[in-house]
Amino acid sequence: MTQFGWTNQYLTKDEKPWLPVMGEFHFSRYPHQFWRRELEKMKAGGVEIVAVYVFWNHHEEIRGKIRWDGDRDLHTFFKLCKSLGLLAFLRPGPWCHGEARHGGFPDWLQESGYELRTNDPQYLEAVRLFWSSMYDQIKDDLYANGGPVIGIQIENEYGHVGGKGSDDHIRALTNMAKEIGFDVPYWTATGWGHACIGDLMPVCGGYVEAPWSPSLKELPPNESFVFINKRRLAASGTIDYDPEQFPFLTAELGGGLQVTYNRRPRVSDKDTGAASLVKLGSGANMLGYYVYHGGTNPVGENSTMQECKEIGNYCDLPSLSYDFQAPIREYGQIAPSFREVRMLAMFLKDFGEDVAPMDSLIPSNSPKDASDFLHLRTAIRAKDGAGFLFINNYQRHHKMAFHDHLHFRIGDVVFPEFSVEDGEYFFLPFHMKLGNQELISALATPLCKLRDGYVFYADRDPKYLWAGDSAKILTISREDARNACKVHFVEEYLMICDQPIIETEEGVFCLARKEIEFKTYPELPHILGTPDGELTYYSQPVPQSKVELEVKPLMPTSYLYREYELDLTGQVTGNDVFLKVDYEGNQAELLIDGKKVADDYYRGEPWEIGLRRWNYPKKMVLRIFALEEGAPVFMDEPLTMENGRALRLNGVTAEEEFKVML
Repeated sequence: MTQFGWTNQYLTKDEKPWLPVMGEFHFSRYPHQFWRRELEKMKAGGVEIVAVYVFWNHHEEIRGKIRWDGDRDLHTFFKLCKSLGLLAFLRPGPWCHGEARHGGFPDWLQESGYELRTNDPQYLEAVRLFWSSMYDQIKDDLYANGGPVIGIQIENEYGHVGGKGSDDHIRALTNMAKEIGFDVPYWTATGWGHACIGDLMPVCGGYVEAPWSPSLKELPPNESFVFINKRRLAASGTIDYDPEQFPFLTAELGGGLQVTYNRRPRVSDKDTGAASLVKLGSGANMLGYYVYHGGTNPVGENSTMQECKEIGNYCDLPSLSYDFQAPIREYGQIAPSFREVRMLAMFLKDFGEDVAPMDSLIPSNSPKDASDFLHLRTAIRAKDGAGFLFINNYQRHHKMAFHDHLHFRIGDVVFPEFSVEDGEYFFLPFHMKLGNQELISALATPLCKLRDGYVFYADRDPKYLWAGDSAKILTISREDARNACKVHFVEEYLMICDQPIIETEEGVFCLARKEIEFKTYPELPHILGTPDGELTYYSQPVPQSKVELEVKPLMPTSYLYREYELDLTGQVTGNDVFLKVDYEGNQAELLIDGKKVADDYYRGEPWEIGLRRWNYPKKMVLRIFALEEGAPVFMDEPLTMENGRALRLNGVTAEEEFKVML
């Protein structure tokens, strides 16, 4: 049985340093019949640990009626994780936030008169009853009993967002969980903004924007793109524990952002990629993404389940959509940020054991202010003279200075001269052990091990410098690295494709919406390809889609919105059909049989909706609401107004996605 532990610097697995990637997926926000294929996608993205909130009101909306069926079946979800070789981290609240109604508290609890989030005996007894029911469901899923659940986070943002700010309450909840029988190697608590941690390991976070902000203007440059390690956080007085006692772990590194009604930032893949690299360079020894997989809020028996101003929250959110602009979106679509996260995950899978013990050193001349766009941002992770030079020259929504004729010396290593463009972020090795060989320096970034060699990527001359003999190296472009994954056809191959490649027990397949073009190294034995340098190029057709969509404007019934009838015809033979709605306005809804089944706050990109979960309805209604000029809404790119409002449908298409075995 694998042994999990931790030191004050890193997590351990069988007493070896371990630097995993964790991704949040809310099982109760996704149809249970599709959980397995979505978990397969997460695994393909390099996720090792699946984190899950358990929203109390999703399970006990009516007092005493606790449900663990259907989309609420946590035990089945964890069984699927185990069957796929995925570990899990349980976040049972009792208060979760997660942009849920009352932070996940049921209405009956909110109205009970108990002193919530305190050691009020009546509140603690209510928690005990819910947690005991949860334990009965998942006791076999705990790691001590042979299951995948290796960790539990107690509460969330306690003392930072609500709560009395007492470590005693975190300790009371922790003791209760252990008394009930929860037994895991890792116990954590939120570790930012004066949040209380009791005696638990703190987990940190960082988002590239703040949609919860009341501001309707562009926010100041975000510090997620500046190298800051845990020691500087302690010095700034923003945390109430000694970081030297704990490893630097993240659980809420923004995989994207959930938009609010008033503030709707768009998150790019570069936002996620640069912020991830900065956290790693700053010393993070777990990359935990919130959320990694988007979802949809369930509709309760008595209310909707989203955070909203009507119940005292300071933000309105879509009643259904929890897309989060995540690496895997609300309907299972693979977003560009998936590729950025996967690149780091591939590196950490093969080299994380070496990186985890490395200290993070931030040079004194590395900017500490995100508003400094002139000076180059750098960090070093090193141990015993070996390590990596991290460079970030990306700041969201701002142009960074071009840096030419750069000279870096780290100890006895002098890197060749190079330049850094605006928007670049990467890391470079020095004294890196590759098997029996030593790479003194390179102007290329390691991606992974492959058979008896290694894969690096660079868009410049890599200039490898070796101490003695060289290791076997395949160098590819950064774009190829973004599209790369390792797959197995008896042996291991590097596969490069701009469409999602997923490997399961069935084999290797592509989720394709167009002709499949891919490259491999080495050459595949079972498909005829064309040499392309050291790689081999292949193409494979996809079936011709027979699905058609007709869009008919309906008679105006309101000045506030317009409606369109969508008629889907033809036979669906693929994996899913996605509506792509190119509209401009305030928000949009999709209705089936008069019931709203999907919604969206406009943020400047087409809205995509997967139809598989409704079995491809033949008739639907699209409703688009107008955005009035002067409305209290911030977007990265303001809409063009016509006669004081924006309300436009530029087009709707239906794209069929096919699961093609390779």
